[in-house]
Amino acid sequence: MKTSIKMIWALCLLLCACGSSVSGEYDTDGVVTATASDSTSAAQLEPFLLKSDAGIDGGMLPVEYTCDGEGLSPALYWSNVPTGTKEFAIMMTTLPGDGTTKWNWVVYGIPATVLSLPKNNSIIGMTGTGSHGTTMVYDGPCSQGPGAKLYTFTIYALSESLSLPATADLVTGPVLTSAISSITLGSAALNLSYARP
Repeated sequence: MKTSIKMIWALCLLLCACGSSVSGEYDTDGVVTATASDSTSAAQLEPFLLKSDAGIDGGMLPVEYTCDGEGLSPALYWSNVPTGTKEFAIMMTTLPGDGTTKWNWVVYGIPATVLSLPKNNSIIGMTGTGSHGTTMVYDGPCSQGPGAKLYTFTIYALSESLSLPATADLVTGPVLTSAISSITLGSAALNLSYARP
């Protein structure tokens, strides 16, 4: 009888462990936040993923997210966050004809409990300075050259909070890239192309 009771308890514990996972819920701004912090869940076996309503990886970026449209930043969602993540950073880059990296969007200080950015985000994280000016904004694709250009959105899971200049105008793509180089637990990318009309 005692053996049977022990087996039942063992089964219950196993079922509870298997049912534990990182879940999320939406707030009134459409932002997904984590509701549990069990980093030992089965989800950790899956790859860190970045997705967007703007398109699937390898697809085309709609005009509303470019200088030919409203120039809005796209909504982004991520899942299967690496264990030990303390905060996130996001950058949007492209490689123009000269082969040098250009930064269209630099966002940092995103809390680890946040699992998405809403469309046209201005409420989550800090926005640094891109390659095309001194304003701290999303700088949508506006290439002058012919043909489609590839734009890469990358999210970085960081093991600790960043140490950066006090003012966001000094946080450029290269500055952020250097700051996260030794504290990145993992990253996920989404590639979208755009050809100007």
